[in-house]
Amino acid sequence: MKNSFGLLGETVAESEVYRPLFFHHPDAIYVMNMAGDLVYANPATEQITGYTFEEMQSMTLRDFSANREPGRSMLYWNAMDTQKRLEFKLEIIRRDGEKRMLAITYVAIEQDDVRVGVYAIAKDITEDEHRNRKLREQERLYHSLFEYNPAGILSFDPEGRCLSVNPNLEAMTGYSHRELSEQPYAHFFAPESSMLLEQRFEYALSGHSGNFEAQLLATDGQRIDVNLTTLPIIVDRQVLGVYMIALDITESKRQMQRSRELTDQYTSILNAVSEGIYEINREGRSVFINQAGAQMLGYEIEEFQNIYNHDLIHHSRADGSPYPVEECPIHSSMREGIVREVRGEVFWRKDGSSLLVEYRVNPLFENGEPAGAVVVFKDVTSEAEIVRQKDEAQRGLAAKTKFLSLMSHELRTPLGGVLGMAELMQQTELTLEQQDYMEVLLLSGRGLQAVVDRVLDFNAAESGALRFENKPFRARRLIEESVEAFSVQAQTSGVELALQIADGFPSELVGDEGKLRQIMVGLVGNAVKFTPRGLIEVFAECVVRPRTGHGEMARCVLKVEVRDSGIGIPADKMELLFQPFSQIHSSTLARSYEGTGLGLAICKRWIERMGGTIWAESQEGAGSVFSFTLPMLCEE
Repeated sequence: MKNSFGLLGETVAESEVYRPLFFHHPDAIYVMNMAGDLVYANPATEQITGYTFEEMQSMTLRDFSANREPGRSMLYWNAMDTQKRLEFKLEIIRRDGEKRMLAITYVAIEQDDVRVGVYAIAKDITEDEHRNRKLREQERLYHSLFEYNPAGILSFDPEGRCLSVNPNLEAMTGYSHRELSEQPYAHFFAPESSMLLEQRFEYALSGHSGNFEAQLLATDGQRIDVNLTTLPIIVDRQVLGVYMIALDITESKRQMQRSRELTDQYTSILNAVSEGIYEINREGRSVFINQAGAQMLGYEIEEFQNIYNHDLIHHSRADGSPYPVEECPIHSSMREGIVREVRGEVFWRKDGSSLLVEYRVNPLFENGEPAGAVVVFKDVTSEAEIVRQKDEAQRGLAAKTKFLSLMSHELRTPLGGVLGMAELMQQTELTLEQQDYMEVLLLSGRGLQAVVDRVLDFNAAESGALRFENKPFRARRLIEESVEAFSVQAQTSGVELALQIADGFPSELVGDEGKLRQIMVGLVGNAVKFTPRGLIEVFAECVVRPRTGHGEMARCVLKVEVRDSGIGIPADKMELLFQPFSQIHSSTLARSYEGTGLGLAICKRWIERMGGTIWAESQEGAGSVFSFTLPMLCEE
């Protein structure tokens, strides 16, 4: 092939043998001498570059190179001084300005061991480069999705062996990729999920995706609740494996469980209250009602839901006239977004009957807009009746109080005259028999006067007209005198009467001396009256509290206990003990035990009006203990 390339006068293209091959070849084939001059170019070269052969002969390699390629093109050309073959890629600019990527092969041409030129083949790989670039971009994208996905991702071959896991899966479980590689998928999940996992894995191998919940196993034995998605790995329409995408839902499940628990708690609370509670949405339809509300209205809870509420329970007024929804306070509160409290309206039960209600409307909001309301209501039908009965009772009590006051005063005036005249008659000359009569008359009159006084005291305590003094008095002396007043009577009956006053008892207290004396006389006298023999003990103490400020009197609590060994009180009569006009022993004992039945009732009312408390303990045949406490003031 001497001179066959024509670089010394004959070109390869002129050879009849090679001409068809060069001429019809789809790739650019061209020949350059060692000076870089174009000697030959086939038609494909002209098509790829857009230049004619004559135009290319007047151009240099730099003229074809795009962007920063000129330096590289000369680098490759200079390399042919020593290289026999060189392959590289080069981006050129066509005559129309379009850029094309070429894969170029340089082959050195030698004659008699002398390098005389370069034979080049240039293949247009622009489209291949575009495809490869997109493929690389997709690979980077898939790699990023795999590596940085917030979910844990695992891939398995068709046999179920682990191929790869992403970093988040490693972080979730505590296992490394090396520890998990080649492990079967059953190794990753709780044993109870094995059957379901096997079904879903086979389903994914058949080309389908699926989603379910499972539990991942961590290195420390912890179970991680995940939402698991299985996807087939498909390449060229062939399933090569399975992806598993595990989203950690442990916290969300915990929150859902907590939410369910709170919902159950709130529902239990709402069902425990006695008021009716229901919710309506912005359309006025019932969303919820608690048990008490459903019972008051005669509905089952399910019946009350998703029903237009106004037409159900609030359609008419108390007189039966229609109640337009535009005038309804519940809907007005929803529209205006304000809380309302309503009294004197009626709700209608399922059976058509009505109940008088009081209710409170609390609007609900969503994104600042009215979204419904919660209504809390209660049936006040019985309360209205109670108020009516209470008013009647108060009127009756007022009438009784007025009557007792009038009668007591009416009795006291003539009774005073009778006693006065009897005392005057007693001072005249009377026979012994007449003196006995006068003694009986005076004794009976004074007894009647005591009854009238007690009725007046009781009446004053009941009506609230009684006034209490708040003055210093000698408390210790008052208690001693109250007990001593019954010493002769007790001695006559053969009863031992003892008094014990605790150490530190103040010499003076501030309160109502007269009322305290009458209370002491009433309780001690009662003990003497119902103790035919044995012992009566009176104990008094005063507990002084610390002062709360300078210059203030100390607060204290007076406690008195009267203990007797008398006849006692039957257990079934204890509840009548402090009731007015109750005579516990009147039917079973001698008339010597009878009285007005007002003494203890008056003591109880006075003590309670002064802020104290009285109580009793007793056993029939074994005696009684009466105790009371009174708040007072003292200097000590």
